[in-house]
Parts: sequence; C-alpha cells; structure tokens
Amino acid sequence: MSEAPNPGALLNHIAETHWQTIARQGWRQYQQRGRGAVVFPTPQSGDAEDGGTAPLRYLTFQGTDDEIEASTMKMLHHLTTTYDPAREVVLAVVLPDDRTVFDVYARSPAPKSLSGDT
Repeated sequence: MSEAPNPGALLNHIAETHWQTIARQGWRQYQQRGRGAVVFPTPQSGDAEDGGTAPLRYLTFQGTDDEIEASTMKMLHHLTTTYDPAREVVLAVVLPDDRTVFDVYARSPAPKSLSGDT
C-alpha cells in the first residue's frame, strides 16, 4: 500500500500544475466577491494529477473577527486578509481525511484579457 503524499508537496504540485486556472479564478472571484481563497477540488486516490472534475470553489469569510479567530480556520482567514490580490492567490485543498492545507502563492495572476475582465 502506498503512503499518502506530503500535504505541502501536494499543494505545491497543484499550484504548479494548475497555476493559470487558479490565478484566473482567484482574480475573477476577488473582483466579484472580495478577499478569499481558491479551494481546489479534493484529490482522490489517483486524481492528484488532474484534481478530478469538480469545479473550483472560492471561500470567503463571514462573521465577526472574534468568531473567526475562535474557529479552526483562523490562519486561513489571516492569509486572506493579508495577501496582495494583484500578485498573489491563497490556495486551499481539503484532503480526503478532512485536513485542510493552504498557502499563499506569489505570482502574477492571469492577464485580464485571459480572465474575461476588461
């Protein structure tokens, strides 16, 4: 039986492999909904290469700062309040065991002409 991939390595692999899609989604959703995180579909066994067929989601936070700080997602929330949306994307992946891995990726988002924005 093979060992599950390192969650950080998996997150980096998804960012590298699907960067254009993630950047386009992050920029478009930021413009429409504000700060948040692109949530890549949960990779299932054998799906790590293509992320499966589920659509990307975009997570934004609601609630008071105290409520968010008391939640298990406070670090993810912190990243969504401090990243530079013009250059960075917060990417999250919920693993099959329900752990969530996330990080900020500092690259230029897709050009506006590619994202359909003017």
